[in-house]
Amino acid sequence: MNSRCAAVCFSLLWSLLTWHCHLQAQTSLASAYAWHFPAPDTIRQADDLIEILRNEIDMVLNAGHLAPIRLMYGDLYWEHYFLYQEPGRILITLAWAWPYLTVEQQQEVLNYVENELAATNYAPWSPQFTMPRDEGARREWYNAADIWGVDSNFGDFRPRLHTLYGFWLFCYRSGQTDLIPLYYNQAKSFYQLQHNRAKLYGDICGHLAMARLAAYMGDDIQRDFAIQRLEVELQEGLDIENKHAFARDGFLGWDAPYNRSPGSPMYESRKDGWIYRGFIFLNMGPEVARFLRDSCYQQVDSMHQYGKNLLPLWWMMQAPYFPRWTGDESIGVPSEAFGMYHPVENWILDTPASQLRRYMRSSPTGIGDCYWLEALAQTIEAHSTSEVWIDVRDTPFPDIVIGQSTGSHHIKKPVIDIRLAPNPASTSVAIEWVSPAGGPVYWQITDQQGKLMSANVEPTLPATRQIMLAGWPKGAYTLSTYHKAARIIENRIIIVQ
Repeated sequence: MNSRCAAVCFSLLWSLLTWHCHLQAQTSLASAYAWHFPAPDTIRQADDLIEILRNEIDMVLNAGHLAPIRLMYGDLYWEHYFLYQEPGRILITLAWAWPYLTVEQQQEVLNYVENELAATNYAPWSPQFTMPRDEGARREWYNAADIWGVDSNFGDFRPRLHTLYGFWLFCYRSGQTDLIPLYYNQAKSFYQLQHNRAKLYGDICGHLAMARLAAYMGDDIQRDFAIQRLEVELQEGLDIENKHAFARDGFLGWDAPYNRSPGSPMYESRKDGWIYRGFIFLNMGPEVARFLRDSCYQQVDSMHQYGKNLLPLWWMMQAPYFPRWTGDESIGVPSEAFGMYHPVENWILDTPASQLRRYMRSSPTGIGDCYWLEALAQTIEAHSTSEVWIDVRDTPFPDIVIGQSTGSHHIKKPVIDIRLAPNPASTSVAIEWVSPAGGPVYWQITDQQGKLMSANVEPTLPATRQIMLAGWPKGAYTLSTYHKAARIIENRIIIVQ
């Protein structure tokens, strides 16, 4: 072999080796997040939340197919704002709710889902970008004489591949995997049409779904393609500004998902400092959130804290902020806030279940309010005693044990009575645990900014405890008591005057 031929052969070999290493590197992120899903163990102290969820799902089942909800927070009738208009969007909600429904409800949900999948315009792979806005039961709590904007092209370029994730999620969490072969070809064709636009964190889950559906069907070519697309979007997602750029500009400007009229362009400069642009997180699942927690925590936390400073009461539906969210002169925060803030709180910041519960003190905007209901179901799961990430390729979603309100495993609340000790100078407060039923507890006192003022290091048995308040600024303080399982079981307010 002459030297020139040897050089060419060596060059070809080096190129092949380089390509192979590059291919391996290109699937490193995707392989880390593509195949695992979180499964909670036993849910405790969430009976009240489960009851609320069941009641809300009953309303969905009684209503039948739901039309998109129209939000009218302004006074300009030509500004149209619709939510849940992507075909198949309700499947995500029903999938999260499934483990906490009664057997009878689950059968009704299965019938409901089968009807949605069988209807061309309502299934995730519908050729129509949005569902007909005047078909189905109204989600709004009120009756409107006219549904303005029925023919509007509002939201035509908003992401929709997350609905494919909803199909997979429902099949997996409900155990109804027999649905996959029935609709696989439609799902695959839909993915091939939409995969290029699945770039935002919430829509990346569509690549996960396609890979999992293909793996179930033994379609290795489609599985590998979806994994490669997932890798590309995760690599790009290492910088959240890349996702903002697509939300703002799309590919061609006029196809921007969240910055296009009619309605209210979300990235226009007049909204700077008024609106939180968490649209990149809408419809995000736990897998992509795990990726963000592992790789982009500081970026996401910085953005999230800015959003909380901007809209501290984001969880209060229709809070009277002036963010121009649903129109130029609109006042109020729609349920999209739950889709932006709650997944970050829950899956990235690991906010305690007790705080997630407090966010649910608001109420849904209407029937089948997907973002709110999914936050409710995920808050229920935050009350689990443990959680493991299982491989969806070989492990079915397990049954979740729901702790009963009575029984040996139930943690009973100590009954506490907080009273000011007789001291005109307000220098101390007496805390008395009247009932010892709950056993040893921890307690802490924080100010309204969350600063820790006082706490016990070792668990305290029921007793009277004197807490010195001398030198504390006037104002309100929160006393929280915890069982040894580290879950808040009681909050009381102390006023220092």
